[in-house]
Amino acid sequence: MAKVPVADDAVKKSYYKYYEMGIAGLTTEQMQFVANCKGTADDALPIHDRKKLQEPGTYPEKMGYFPLKEGGMLVAGNIPMPEVTAEMLQWWFAWHGLEPLRYAIWDPEDHYDVQLNEEGRRLALDPAVPLVEKTWGATHTVQESIGGPPDEIVIMFTEPAKLGFDNAKIGTEGCEFMVAANALMGEMKVPVVMVEVAKKIDGVMTFQARFWVGYHIIDGEAKYLLPPEVKLPEEVAMGLIGHNIKEFSNLAKILPQVYAEESGKPML
Repeated sequence: MAKVPVADDAVKKSYYKYYEMGIAGLTTEQMQFVANCKGTADDALPIHDRKKLQEPGTYPEKMGYFPLKEGGMLVAGNIPMPEVTAEMLQWWFAWHGLEPLRYAIWDPEDHYDVQLNEEGRRLALDPAVPLVEKTWGATHTVQESIGGPPDEIVIMFTEPAKLGFDNAKIGTEGCEFMVAANALMGEMKVPVVMVEVAKKIDGVMTFQARFWVGYHIIDGEAKYLLPPEVKLPEEVAMGLIGHNIKEFSNLAKILPQVYAEESGKPML
């Protein structure tokens, strides 16, 4: 696949080499998995039980996508990141939103653009704000392909406690890293609750992304917002799973070196 376009002066950036490296596509085995990873509602983690994500273990145990009894679906990815630490991930989520090339090196074929709101920029650049809190108020408006033409996704990161989680558990065994957001996906602005945690599973740091498609958390309560006549095509879930495997496998590959080279420099 062709790489996303980047600015003319991108070649001058020290991390441009990661864009040049490109990204591995899904293997035949991974593509077969994506095509056959549909689970059942009984296997899913209901959004009302989302706090379990902060406990040791994997919820749901299986990676894939699951129709939900209330409507919508859960998309769940589990990507091993053996060389990555929670601090690297906290730094990455503050750093990459500040400039489109940084977003592009994460997935040079699918990440077209990222724009950061004023509050997110302030948080990222303020050295007094702890790394773990630098997304708490950041909105990333991205142009991204999840299997088709690029679409706009608005990711409204917020303090996890406002979405029904326990801030005190971030940094513990069951939740070494965490970001959480309400999001709006695509031209139809489909509501999505996005929660991403990293924790060790069998001794290996594992990135667990969870997308409850059709939902937002409002005033601490999960709400299904799609009208009854709207049925989400399974291709949406399959695209999310495939993209999740691709982008986070690449991040697992590049992040330790990017962090070593860039984290000691000013954020921007």
